[in-house]
Amino acid sequence: MLHIPESLLGHEVDLGCVTVTAQMITDYTHAVGDTPAVTGEAPPTFCLSMRRGMTPAVTLPPDVFGVYGGHDLEFCHPIRAGEQYRITGKIAEVYEKIGRSGTLTVVMREAAICDSRGTLAARIVERQIVRQRPGTAAPAAAFEPSHPNLAEEPEAAGPPAANRPVADIDLGHELGPWHRATPSAAVIARYAASADIPEPLFTDASTARGLGYRGVVVPGPMLAAFMEQFVRRELPGWRIERLSATFRVPTITGDSIVLSGVITERHELADGERIVCDLVIEHSDGERAVTGTATLRQPAAA
Repeated sequence: MLHIPESLLGHEVDLGCVTVTAQMITDYTHAVGDTPAVTGEAPPTFCLSMRRGMTPAVTLPPDVFGVYGGHDLEFCHPIRAGEQYRITGKIAEVYEKIGRSGTLTVVMREAAICDSRGTLAARIVERQIVRQRPGTAAPAAAFEPSHPNLAEEPEAAGPPAANRPVADIDLGHELGPWHRATPSAAVIARYAASADIPEPLFTDASTARGLGYRGVVVPGPMLAAFMEQFVRRELPGWRIERLSATFRVPTITGDSIVLSGVITERHELADGERIVCDLVIEHSDGERAVTGTATLRQPAAA
């Protein structure tokens, strides 16, 4: 079990303030292949780039390394350019689980992003997976590459679908599929720099291969951004309230991915509708790389 100092476990720390600028939002949307909103509103998953890596930080022993395991995001209010936000965080829990490569340690962190009035804008629960380095245990699971993509920029989301009336959204309604390429190593490096993600497996192919991967790994928050874009593309006019994701196997730059989903819940509210979608990102060989859920809401027509 990874040792966490008692002074860190469960103790909330101030992670500083971030003044969001229009350029920050533009840089983020460009990195993840999205389109900036003309209102100056950031995409919901922009909050992950404000998180500034895995903080509070934990010093890892030299025979292990950490990877992004998943998250649960709650979007309470849009994050906008020109606003200042304070971020607080804590290590909420540490536990062990059995994975493909043996016993893993999971470090669960929670973070809150509040505006200058103290109003909660977003809540983040993240899971970091700490595993043995190759040579001290079995290497990380690998899989065959899909068709490579050499494009320098990620594929854009394209025009959104027409708004679907609430009455047309029902249980079992399928979303997608959306076929897209992953970003190039250069785009991933720019994203990692802007989000202060220092792990070299996101920027250096030789380091990534030394850890048992086929090449530069696509960061989990980038894949979460693709999920969010997919949901907005398929369900325009609905507001995303929550987005959860679990990362099952690594996605490598050059892989082709397929996003799909299905409506699993629908609830009538006094002031509108709420739906829940199950989401999947698969590699071109059919292996599930990411599973998740999204909760969306649409207000009643005026």
